[in-house]
Order: sequence, then C-alpha cells, then structure tokens
Amino acid sequence: MSSSTLDSFCNFQKGFAFKSSDYVDKGTKIVRVSDLNAYDITLNSCISISDASSYETYRLKEDDVIIATVGSWETNPMSVVGKVVRVQSEASNSLLNQNAVRVRAKDTSDQKFLFYLLKNRTFKEYIISTARGSASQASITQESIKNFNFNLPDKPYREKTVEILTALDRKIAANNKRQMILEFIVLSIYKSWFNDFNYPNATGELENGIPKGWERSNVFERVIEVKEKNIDHNDYPVLSVVKEGEFKPSEDVFTKQVYSKSTSNYKIVKRNQVGYNPARANIGSIAMLMDFEVGLVSPIYIVFEMKSSITPTFFYYYMKQPIFLENIKHHAIGTTRQNLSFEAFKMFEMIVPPKPLQERFEEIAKPIEQKIAKLKEENSLLSEIRDALLPKLMSGELPVEVGNV
Repeated sequence: MSSSTLDSFCNFQKGFAFKSSDYVDKGTKIVRVSDLNAYDITLNSCISISDASSYETYRLKEDDVIIATVGSWETNPMSVVGKVVRVQSEASNSLLNQNAVRVRAKDTSDQKFLFYLLKNRTFKEYIISTARGSASQASITQESIKNFNFNLPDKPYREKTVEILTALDRKIAANNKRQMILEFIVLSIYKSWFNDFNYPNATGELENGIPKGWERSNVFERVIEVKEKNIDHNDYPVLSVVKEGEFKPSEDVFTKQVYSKSTSNYKIVKRNQVGYNPARANIGSIAMLMDFEVGLVSPIYIVFEMKSSITPTFFYYYMKQPIFLENIKHHAIGTTRQNLSFEAFKMFEMIVPPKPLQERFEEIAKPIEQKIAKLKEENSLLSEIRDALLPKLMSGELPVEVGNV
C-alpha cells in the first residue's frame, strides 16, 4: 500500500444554490442533502427545475460519489455530516444542490473503489473529528475532505475488492428491484379495486359517485386512538418512524441512546397499529407496525388502530396512496414547525368498501407481503456481510484470494 490523499486521487465539485422560486413539479431533478439515504438517492423526494441548460457543471452521472458537507452530528446517522452515497443509474442527469460535494476519481476505473473507500469507518471518523458547528448542526469544508489521508492498495487489490463488494451490492439491488415490483403489483390491485372500482364482480352501478353498498367516510371515523403506556416497565424495543414510512429500532436511527432510561411513560404500539410523530408526519414519518409484535414510541407520538369496519391491510395500502401524504402536508398546521393532530384525520376522505371485499384483497396481498419480508431479511443479512468485509478489505487485513463471493 502507498499513502495518498483524496486531493491527489479525486476531482471535486460543490453543489449549486438553486433558488426555490425556480422549483417546478416536473423537470430535471435537484438532489438535496435531505434526499440522501444510506447508500443512494431517494428520487421521489427530489424537487425539480424546468431549465437545466445553465447548470451542466453540477450534473450527476451514475457512480458519482456525493458527500454531504452539512448535517447533524454522529448521534443521528440518518442525516450525519459527511454522509456518503453513490448515484444510481436512475439518478443520472440530475443536478447537485448546495451543502454537498460531488467526488470523481481521477482514474475513472477507480470510481467504484472510491465509493467503498469513503463508506469505510476510517473516513467517517475523520469527518466527525474535523467537522465544526453548533450542537444541532455540523459542517465540513471541501478542503478538509481533500486532506483525508489513506492507504491506497495496488491496482489488482483495488479491483478485487470492488469485485467482491459489488457482487453483494448487485444482489441487494436485485432484491430491492424485486421488492419494488411486488409492491407495485399490490398497489396496482388496490388502485384498480378501490380507486377505479374495477373490483371482482363489479356491476358498474354507482350511487352518489361510489359503488352501491360502499360508504363515503373519513379516516377519523374508522380509527381509534390508543394511549396505552408502558406502566409495567416491559422491555419492549424503543422504535422511531423514519421518513421512508417505516418503524426502525432507535439504535438504528441514533448512535447514542436518546430515549429516557425509564420508559414507563412511553406509548405501546402493537402490530397493525399506526404511529407517527405529529411534528414529522408531513415528511412521511408515519407508519403501520409490521416487523415487530410490540414496541415503544416516544410519549409525543400519536398511536391509533383500525375499527372493525376496515382491515389493517386495506388501511396500509390506503396510506401508500399519494393523496394520503398530500393530505398530511395540507392539513398539518403551524409555521416553523408543523403538526398533524389526530383530529385532522376528519379531513381525510375514505371510501370504504364492504368488509368481504377488503378481506379478499388481503388474501391476495398477504402472500406477496411474505415474499417481500423474505427479501428484506435476505438483504439485511447481505448488508451485514458487506459492512463486515468492508473495513477488512480496505485495511488489507483480508487477503482477496480468500474473499471471493
């Protein structure tokens, strides 16, 4: 191995400060720091501009590496400063916004190696050690990033390292694609049956704009708030809802324990119940508990469950409809910090089909959901293997001859 710096190994380009007044619904996507997830870009959260002809300098292409130069401290890894992601093919031709840096290896054949180099713990620790800022926000300069010093393996070792790690990432990506296809199938069935009224044995006969026997209602009328506290001090996992609309263990969201030592005041949430942080629902932090039987959430959370007239499966896919999140954004109140009250669900229209039709939909959806769960479980294992191999490969501790996948 030889010693090198990022400055000698890479080329850098800061993002551009696009004006919010130029944002449009459709056009060229703008990638912001808030759009960066653990490994790539969450495209459905990106905003757009209509005319990108003047911004070619900030154009992204597949396998570009993006580093967030502004973010939180290490206690919140979801938005940590120095977060490193790789641009996926679907994000090619998008533009990079401010507070981030695009990094490209000077030797294009090293671009994939560069990504894994910067995903290694050594770089994360360097960023945190050199970052500056307040208690709530950290930042790092481009110059500091350029000064990162690392041991560079020889070319054959770099190529073999990339081969091993990309084999795992390709399998993870393939599973993610299968998962998206399966989810699309269920959502398509839901839309056809419950939005377009093309359900089995439909007569086409409508009454007040909906099929006969269906009811025009709202969410508030069909759910009930649950306020059960953990008064028995049960050792349930403490959970948080992330912006992707999923419950995650708190230790996966925060690197340090941010919840109280005593959880007696925390709310209990059970499988098929919905929980959300009223101050974060407008960015998608609302979810149905699917992966745990029971857990705990902060006392500020609102928890509710379905009444007997609707099935959890029907409501789960109702929450997946674009209009649901649009309603949350529209009915959240406040200026600097918006909140969604439980009573706001009175404004969420819901067309309720007969219970037997909901149950028939559930019979179709459940086997598909089980396949999705298996894919998630496999990806979790593959990710653990990849993340365990990464530092060993980067340090040269693991001979590549025995690291074949």
